[in-house]
Amino acid sequence: MKRLMLTTALSTSVAFGAAAQTADTGAADHSGAAETVPAFLASDFTGKTLYTLTSDDAREIGEGAAEMTPAERDRLRYTSSETFVAGRDDWENVGSIDDIVLTQDGEIRGVLLDVGGFLGFGARTVKVDIDELYFVTDTDVAEDIDDFDVVIAMTEDELENLPEWDEDQLQAGFDVRAYRQGDHQMQDAHAEEASAAGMGEDHQMAEGDQMSEGDQMEHGQREVFTDNYQMLEGDERTADRLIGADVYDAEGENIGNVDDLVIGDDNAIQGILVDVGGFLGMGAHTVMLSIDEAQIGWSDEDGDVRVQVPMTGDALEDMPEHEG
Repeated sequence: MKRLMLTTALSTSVAFGAAAQTADTGAADHSGAAETVPAFLASDFTGKTLYTLTSDDAREIGEGAAEMTPAERDRLRYTSSETFVAGRDDWENVGSIDDIVLTQDGEIRGVLLDVGGFLGFGARTVKVDIDELYFVTDTDVAEDIDDFDVVIAMTEDELENLPEWDEDQLQAGFDVRAYRQGDHQMQDAHAEEASAAGMGEDHQMAEGDQMSEGDQMEHGQREVFTDNYQMLEGDERTADRLIGADVYDAEGENIGNVDDLVIGDDNAIQGILVDVGGFLGMGAHTVMLSIDEAQIGWSDEDGDVRVQVPMTGDALEDMPEHEG
């Protein structure tokens, strides 16, 4: 669930992993101790100076992200400091962070940058995906929450050649995210196929009942795990897969993301922590859900991980706040 209290990965999470930089990309190798994600406020983010670094090492980080899972790509934004600090002498101040574009489904659709110009005059406002930005610190532990620099691996010319931001886009809105849109399209496609074959609702219900548990939702509900998802069990349910995974309720509604994990004395994962309720992260409260009650699917196409729990959204919001 995205928050206006931004973190560099847009959630505060715990994963098993030492934030050791790799020689190839400067990204973290998560294979040991727990890691916490640095957090900051949106008000500390907007207005910050934007720097560029276009070294081969910096560009290779983004190029390698295409082969990574969404969670791994998220980590690149705050675990690549070593690469960018090494090239600090080549940084160029090209502008500043102007604003953040959000939609009412809680998604961050882009970051507005003011680039070019002089002392703010003649600057051009462009929009980039937040995945293009890297949050760089010189030390392992920042003294203040705003003790970081924002760097992008693009030249000033490349930024200035991006389309100029048009505020009419806010009125027009944005397309529904692919995974949500896909849920609706798949549901409509099933209905059209059944109608063409002359099947009634009772037949559709019976057909769904014949499929394996967890692969199909009950009639009238959204399908969470499509054919390209395989269910994860036991040791396959690792922290690096679960952190940041989308969480769905019993009706197939996306209710947020896995924000944290509860680890037992035997280092086994006992539960997942999810923020429910509220709006854009404000007014939400954190609940703990048993890992044993969750269905967890992994896509072999893009590495996406989804978690479905057997409660409705309303039931989750009625659960007590997790303490600990």
